[in-house]
Amino acid sequence: MKKIFLFVLLFIAFTGQVFANEKETGVTETIDYIYYDLASGVYMADTVPDESGEGFWSIEIDNEEGESIEALNKRYKGKKVEIVFIGNVDTNNEIKIVSSEILD
Repeated sequence: MKKIFLFVLLFIAFTGQVFANEKETGVTETIDYIYYDLASGVYMADTVPDESGEGFWSIEIDNEEGESIEALNKRYKGKKVEIVFIGNVDTNNEIKIVSSEILD
């Protein structure tokens, strides 16, 4: 039992260290549109796709005021968003958004 517990602790320490060693990268993108994701129950903003037409970012948007989709699109479409993430966008493997901020 002690060996299993020790293994679990080592695994947690190792995986935490892997993410701790990854460098944070920041990008600034333009918001394309806002939509409501029925599956997760949150409002999302997608950015304009990259040159290939396949790559884009999706971030969660707060809608505490209860605005309509049309009002949110009018408010956010075309605005810049700064996204800080860890991972490799070339492989799309284990990308984790650390923070995002909509710029004025």
